[in-house]
Order: sequence, then structure tokens, then C-alpha cells
Amino acid sequence: MLGSCSTAELTKDLAMGIDGIGKLPPGGASIGGTGGVQGANAARPAEAFSLDVAGAGASAPSSRVSAALSSLQRGELSLDQYLDGRVSDATSHLAGKLSPDQLDFVKQSLRDQLSTDPVLVELVQRTTGSVPANELR
Repeated sequence: MLGSCSTAELTKDLAMGIDGIGKLPPGGASIGGTGGVQGANAARPAEAFSLDVAGAGASAPSSRVSAALSSLQRGELSLDQYLDGRVSDATSHLAGKLSPDQLDFVKQSLRDQLSTDPVLVELVQRTTGSVPANELR
């Protein structure tokens, strides 16, 4: 059967595809040609990417140190006081939405996680240079 098909029929069969694959696009552009919008409506090249290095230093996260972390580094706060403050900051949006008992439970759960979860213990250690006292090893 294959021998009875002409070259034109085989080429036609190969050009057909599923979901438009292998078919010419609706503008008639050939496979080697370029399609898309031409003329005044064509996309213009984007500007070169650049960073504002002068303004970035003031707002870069690595260069900012919170007041609480500065106090910890100066020895004005213990690690537990620092972590309690961070937990209070993290849960402040829950005040008034949860009962005081529920809020205390959430805070205590977060503090426990900061002391027992290996990933969080490492994060605390990298941030503060100290490891929580009741960390489990």
C-alpha cells in the first residue's frame, strides 16, 4: 500500500497534525518565516534591565536590622525576650479576633516550634547567633 501512494499524498499526510501542529498559521507565514504583528503595532524592544544601586542599599533586607535584634546584639535583651517579642509581633493581628486563651495557645505553640523545630532553630541561630535554651538535640 505504501508503494501505491504518491509523494504529494505522503507530504500532505505529514503536514497534517493534531491541534494545528504542523499546519500553517493563519497569516500564511511559512515555517521559516516570521509571523505576528507587523508595522506600527509591532512590539518594541524593551529597555535594558538595570538596578538603582544607590537607592537599594538603604532598603535591602540584609542591611536592615530591627530595633529588637539590635537590642539583643547589644545585650539589652535575652534571646527569650527577643523571641517573645517576635512572636508577639507575628500574632498582633490576631488580637481581638481570638479569645485571650486562644491567643496564648498560638503564641506558646509558636515559641515551642522556635525551640524544637530543627529548621526554625537553625534560622534563629543564623539570625541571632544564639540557639534557644530549650532546643532539643
